[in-house]
Amino acid sequence: MPNFQTAVRTDRLAKKIAFTCCLAMGVTVGLTSCAGDPPEDQDPCAGTSRCVAEGEYPFANLSDYDLFVRDDPGALDPKDGVVVFEPAAPLWSDGARKFRHIILPENTQIGFDEGEDWVWPEGTIIAKTFAFDHDLRDPGAGYRIIETRLLIFEQGEWKPHVYLWNDEQTDAVLHKVGERVDVAYTDKSGVEVSQQYIVPNLDKCGSCHERDDALQVLGPFTQQLNIQVERDGQTVDQLTWLSDQGLFDTTPNPSVLAALARPESQDPLADRARAYLHANCAHCHRPGGGANRSGISFLAWEQDPYEYGVCKPPAAAGAGAGGNDYDITPGFPDQSIVVFRMNSTVPDIKMPELPNLVVDTFGVELISEWIASMPPEPCG
Repeated sequence: MPNFQTAVRTDRLAKKIAFTCCLAMGVTVGLTSCAGDPPEDQDPCAGTSRCVAEGEYPFANLSDYDLFVRDDPGALDPKDGVVVFEPAAPLWSDGARKFRHIILPENTQIGFDEGEDWVWPEGTIIAKTFAFDHDLRDPGAGYRIIETRLLIFEQGEWKPHVYLWNDEQTDAVLHKVGERVDVAYTDKSGVEVSQQYIVPNLDKCGSCHERDDALQVLGPFTQQLNIQVERDGQTVDQLTWLSDQGLFDTTPNPSVLAALARPESQDPLADRARAYLHANCAHCHRPGGGANRSGISFLAWEQDPYEYGVCKPPAAAGAGAGGNDYDITPGFPDQSIVVFRMNSTVPDIKMPELPNLVVDTFGVELISEWIASMPPEPCG
């Protein structure tokens, strides 16, 4: 077991006995040092960080991490110290709903940065759960949870683990080899939809998360989280709210920090399109990313139009080009490789190269509208 886990994990029995266990990082808590039994209805690990579950990662079951209240199989309610977050521009995953959470070990904080370079405490867990609503017309109709992915920061490295939920929706089991899951739901127009959803192989996580030969987190960084969200019935600045939960070592000022646009908002078209491309493409198409050799950078803060594909010929021609000459042909989405690849589910053509089986029609329409709005100009 890594030294960190030995230092911070407290015995479950001790947690029940010692009300002060969450303050005991690195300290052995015994009966002689107890502050007395906590009230039965009070979580001894309540607060802005969570007591780390005992044992060596990865656990066999998701429930072993003690992250969620599972009294109701139809809900995924986080326990104290399991902090929800929401990106401005989410990654498309075949229409799945996602629940995202940050879990910090007790007595730790994130070293805040104005960009992507947050300093994560050893033992941090980032959890992302994928689910499908039963009826997209009725958010109250519930959902079926498919999988939960964890990134755990251990010994200076992010390590991925995938958990597949059972049919009873009571727990999820560690799963390494991938899975195809049949899902069914009612779409916004009232049509019954059946499709497959692919739970990826564990060794595929690096295809998106790897940068400069190391796994990285993708969603939680300043520009993605600098938005207004609803918490406890109120609209708040998310970075301020996260700071109020005790997550950061400094108090950020959202008004002076950069922010991505929400793709479905009324923000300027170019800002929405660039945010979408960042969320869905920049994990690979950026310096140090898996598609760095393509020469395209879809980072939202890239300023050179050529660098994000305008009038740029592909690094390698082939089926993925669809007979088009440039990644983005200004004024002509139907002549742009980006749109051609986004609008395909053929493995050798589609973009992103995730195991998606369904085209994101919203994304195709957004990027097409953006390219169509560009003043036509001759390329080459």
